[in-house]
Amino acid sequence: MIIGLEQYKTKWNIQTDSAIHPGLEAITSVLEELGNPHKAGKFVHLAGTNGKGSTATFLSAILQAHQHSVGNFYSPCIENLHDQIQIDGKPVSSDELDLVMKQLSMVTTPLTDFELLTAAAFMIFRNHALDFTIIEAGMGGGLDSTNVIHPEIAIIPSISMDHTNFLGTTIEEIAWHKAGIIKKWKPVVVGKLPREALEIVQATANDLHAEVIQPQELATVQLKLKGPHQLVNASLALEAARELLGARFSEQKALQSLTSAHIAYRFEEVFPEVFFDGAHNKASAEALVETIKQLFPNRPIHIVMGVLKGKDYASVLRQLETVSDHFTFVDFDDSRVLPAEILFSENSSKRKTILNWYDILPVQDKEEVTIVTGSIYLLTVLRNSTSPFFQCYQS
Repeated sequence: MIIGLEQYKTKWNIQTDSAIHPGLEAITSVLEELGNPHKAGKFVHLAGTNGKGSTATFLSAILQAHQHSVGNFYSPCIENLHDQIQIDGKPVSSDELDLVMKQLSMVTTPLTDFELLTAAAFMIFRNHALDFTIIEAGMGGGLDSTNVIHPEIAIIPSISMDHTNFLGTTIEEIAWHKAGIIKKWKPVVVGKLPREALEIVQATANDLHAEVIQPQELATVQLKLKGPHQLVNASLALEAARELLGARFSEQKALQSLTSAHIAYRFEEVFPEVFFDGAHNKASAEALVETIKQLFPNRPIHIVMGVLKGKDYASVLRQLETVSDHFTFVDFDDSRVLPAEILFSENSSKRKTILNWYDILPVQDKEEVTIVTGSIYLLTVLRNSTSPFFQCYQS
């Protein structure tokens, strides 16, 4: 679900499929109809299970600190589709997106929702004539609709089990999809990948004469984004910036920009002692647990959780149960939501409950730190300033 897309589809009578159909035929065809906007400018392409959004945000901050104009295409949204398309850190305006959607209403190629948004992003980025454009793959890599660009550099922050119904049931199969963003003669910066995944990435890169770069992790930078895994993401962005900027790269400017970079839902404190974090698979849950242990080693933790169907929720629960024995499971307004009753039954904690999402806060136990996690779509619903979640807490 792409929040806010329906209003544009209705206004301009655009017919698209909400399902996921991996492949590049449709997006290639529609971009040809539009004059190939994806061939204008310099691109960076990111694919990976976790860390894409943070790494893209870090890299954007570094490039802007060097006085470059930067576009970002994120997936999924924070509040709605406007923040998925950003120019110099600012979401695209509804007026600008409306003009582009009007043009897209005239194309003849049938599209999915995500292909429509991808095409819109490429058109907006071309209109702005940006210095650099950072594109985050929606799912996978090789068959993702964003994989029509020829980037200056590719970045793969992590590879773990996720979207197994589309990408395969082994690390090797998933790595094959992620490695699909690597292009001939262009470097790829990689994070801490499992051995099996790194072997696939290295083999793909060798076939394409592409250099694989594994940067050293930063150790002394104080980041606004919390958790040891963010130092890895920052190091990837730093190395990518070095490659992109060459002799123009300033270490001082880069490090300074990293300290102020921010992205929602990465252990974000939305209220005192209440954090949002979009941990929705085993790897991201492991990172969340490490962050909790680092920041709150002696505090009781209350986990509030809701996820979508198809996620490895059992593995996520096993990780979170190592730092908390108090769980609240929630349903939220999305047709793909996994019933809270299933999470409740799978959870081994004796202190657990199911509540409507508007009943979660205020937090009753002042000693507890509350972590709201699972689906980013849940966090998006709760972040909406008109939701009863916030009204309840602020009352």
